[in-house]
Amino acid sequence: PEISLAAKNNGLELTTTSSGLKWADAKVGTGQPVTKGTKTSIDYSMASTAGRFPSIYTTKDKGTPYRWTLGDGSTIEGIERAILGDGDDLP
Repeated sequence: PEISLAAKNNGLELTTTSSGLKWADAKVGTGQPVTKGTKTSIDYSMASTAGRFPSIYTTKDKGTPYRWTLGDGSTIEGIERAILGDGDDLP
């Protein structure tokens, strides 16, 4: 995957998947890898890499992480792919 810097200099290196999705881990989690059926929580932020919208949404604004059970169909597929991994493209 290609690595580039975010439009806003925040120190995060973005990795670009073969589909064009750009992502970065601001803080890598610790512990055992999770599998489908695991109750999971994450903090996440969405932003425009073009700099038009430096912050679209972040769970930090609510003060609570996003929680769900992996594989239950209640969340965005891309978030699940990012958590579970997807071959060489995602962690």
